[in-house]
Amino acid sequence: MIREHMYNEFYGFSEKPFELLPNPRFLFLTPSHREIIASIIDGIRNRKDFISVTGEVGAGKTTLVRFLLGKLEAEEKVKTVLMFHPTITLKELLKNILLELDLEVSKDSKGSLLRQLNEYLTQMIAKGETLVVIIDEAQDLSREVMGELAMLPKLATLQIVFIGQPELEDKLNSQGLRQLKQRIGIKLQIRVFNERESEDYIDHRLRLAGSSSSQRFTPKAISLICSHSQGIPRIINTLCDNALFMSYRLSKAKIDRDMIREVIRDMEGPFPKKKFLSSILTTVKEIRLFPPKANFLQSKTLLIALSFLCLGGFVLLIDRLFQPRPADTLDIQSLKSSYVDAKPSFTSPPPKKTTTGISEKEIQEPSGEPELIPQEFPNLVSLPAAPPPIISEEDKLVKMITVKKGQTIYFLTKKYFRMVNTTLMDIVLELNPEITDVHLIIVNKKIKMPKITEDLLIIKTSENTYKINAGTFETPGSTKPYRHDRALKGKKVEVIPRKVSSQDTWYRVVIGNFNTKDEVLNMVDYLKGKGLLPAFGGLQNSE
Repeated sequence: MIREHMYNEFYGFSEKPFELLPNPRFLFLTPSHREIIASIIDGIRNRKDFISVTGEVGAGKTTLVRFLLGKLEAEEKVKTVLMFHPTITLKELLKNILLELDLEVSKDSKGSLLRQLNEYLTQMIAKGETLVVIIDEAQDLSREVMGELAMLPKLATLQIVFIGQPELEDKLNSQGLRQLKQRIGIKLQIRVFNERESEDYIDHRLRLAGSSSSQRFTPKAISLICSHSQGIPRIINTLCDNALFMSYRLSKAKIDRDMIREVIRDMEGPFPKKKFLSSILTTVKEIRLFPPKANFLQSKTLLIALSFLCLGGFVLLIDRLFQPRPADTLDIQSLKSSYVDAKPSFTSPPPKKTTTGISEKEIQEPSGEPELIPQEFPNLVSLPAAPPPIISEEDKLVKMITVKKGQTIYFLTKKYFRMVNTTLMDIVLELNPEITDVHLIIVNKKIKMPKITEDLLIIKTSENTYKINAGTFETPGSTKPYRHDRALKGKKVEVIPRKVSSQDTWYRVVIGNFNTKDEVLNMVDYLKGKGLLPAFGGLQNSE
């Protein structure tokens, strides 16, 4: 790509060092990470039944999982199955495991699926093999499913690894899951980097790209990145990538503290309310630590602290009153479509319920009257005669896949891209226009799966200008970040409803116009760095 080539050439990089998507080449393992990997592998070898690993959002769980998969695949007689989207029933979970093992699913009842899995595991026992099922984002498993997993027979050949956010621990400690908690043989926690590890992480990634932290950042800039990120790798990547992009545009080879401050302001907006609210809650917790019989000086301190808290709450209330309505109050009828509650299929993410009250007849038979765009969303447009094309038929970066029994677009997207969201599924649908229902594809049918590149998201118009297919979402309210980003000021943000089944409507965000290829590529880089291109991870993709 011309744009990325110029960026890398400016810095002398062999490739971009701070991409948001996990890249095995840039793997950075602290002693703590190595200990976790060793403990998991040891637990699997010693038949520890269930293993749980928790870590904060952005702490590197996905990177750790990918490295773990590589290590397990190198183990003799170990087969692995990775589950990405655990908000499903036990029957659907069992079905997905069998499909991942390339087994034909004969019957669809929970009992028959359990029997089929048990038969397969019995064959593995005879061969001395082990099946490791890794459930990512395990905090999203329902208590019902977790309880049913605890009732599975204890087989030495089956090992289940939960990877999740700290809420997973809270769920395991809840009433009714005592049996599952007792079966967890190993509990591990991924901790964030300390300051030294954060500095080493930045330098590690830059050196692999052909540079170093001392060449690209001043010591004070590094210090601010480490303190602001609080040791979370994803935030470090975002800060460094945005800072490098800003430095490139300003033709400055070295990034100082002021540039990092500017990047932080751009990321947080003019008034970081979340941090302010967090500090209020922290203060309240600290106040509660005082003993009941506090002395006079402590009581006076409490009174002053509470006064500031009340003043802060009043400021937030006034700020809220003077802000426009949030995106989730958008009149969906203005878009001539509504998201309708649908029963999820076993490989589809569960739909969100709507409260719009719009009937199916209104969705399928829109009136011919002109629509009024809500004034607080001046850049939104109604549905055009035909959605703009995303992928050229001449695109050669395509792999042909033959559909097997029980597979859907969701399943194949997850299997092929190792992550899944509505944006990726919409790209697959665009490349295969003969598929009219996202939940249904024909067995033995050949479908095209694209390689996800930045050029794939760029649309060339008939006027020789360019647009960006930024992402596709389940609700129009999810498009809010694009309407409030300063870098997109003056650009048209189109929200285009797309019927993806008889019951489901998604919303595609298209941004334009851009006059030159370099201009649109610069914006693609910017959106990617901000996490606003779900095709590369971000808004719709949690770790």
